[in-house]
Amino acid sequence: MSASELSAAAATPHQPAPNLDGALCLACLGEYGPCKLPGLKQCKSCGFITADLAMSDEALAALYGEDYFHGEEYRDYVSEEDSLKDNFRRRIKTLQQLIPNLSKTDVFEVGCAYGFFLDEVKGDVASAKGIDISADAVAHARANKGVDAIAGSYSDYLVEPRVGLVAMWDTVEHLPRPDLFIHKAQRDLLPGGHIAITTGDIDSLNARMRGKHWRMIHPPTHLHYFSVATLRRMLERNGFEVVHVSHPGNARDLRSILHFILDLRLGWGGLYRRIAKWRIFDLSISMNLFDIMFVVARRKA
Repeated sequence: MSASELSAAAATPHQPAPNLDGALCLACLGEYGPCKLPGLKQCKSCGFITADLAMSDEALAALYGEDYFHGEEYRDYVSEEDSLKDNFRRRIKTLQQLIPNLSKTDVFEVGCAYGFFLDEVKGDVASAKGIDISADAVAHARANKGVDAIAGSYSDYLVEPRVGLVAMWDTVEHLPRPDLFIHKAQRDLLPGGHIAITTGDIDSLNARMRGKHWRMIHPPTHLHYFSVATLRRMLERNGFEVVHVSHPGNARDLRSILHFILDLRLGWGGLYRRIAKWRIFDLSISMNLFDIMFVVARRKA
């Protein structure tokens, strides 16, 4: 959706006109000031933290090529399918509790990657469709999972007819303008529809203890750092009411954890490659540092 199209959209009492130029805080429209975390800036009013840089759509697309999912941020995204689907199954169970008619709901996923959530949820909902900026990931999703996935930018895509649930799993932190995506999701949802989001919680104990070394801080792929309060503020500004907040654990295979620690964090790629084939690292474990939040909000009528 272009800026002119957003400007033309009527600002209802529940949904004020969007912050088009992004110069003000994306959560509350306050002013940015310095942040104690290097390379970041922080809203003086609500505390929202964001990277002090701008990303074009072209630059963003270049970040999320095949290498991003195979050796950069992920060791091998496809090999993590089982653990990722375990996480999705837990989220689906929570959504079933919050949305009694989920089985009759049309779902749209923003940032569907390799289609694992779409594949997991399709038997629990009326329909499941998604979009991702990575053409490589979408090609895999369509060819190997047979899901309804589209390559492109959600901001330019017309969701029609409107849906009952928009999901953004580990996505909002990557978007140059998450507020505009949430604004668009509000318009793409039926009245009373829901948006479900997971992202890091920078106000969590682990994030505060780790400071600049918190594993979620790595611009330019992670551009924004939410707390429960600032994500709630952004959602409420765009016509939503938060109905669920939790900090669930996440399953990961040990080899991926090893890759993150030894190769990406410590730079010990040689050691990682020497031991990565050990069978013990085939195991998957679920752990909870209580620094990933799961937020569900309902569109106001």
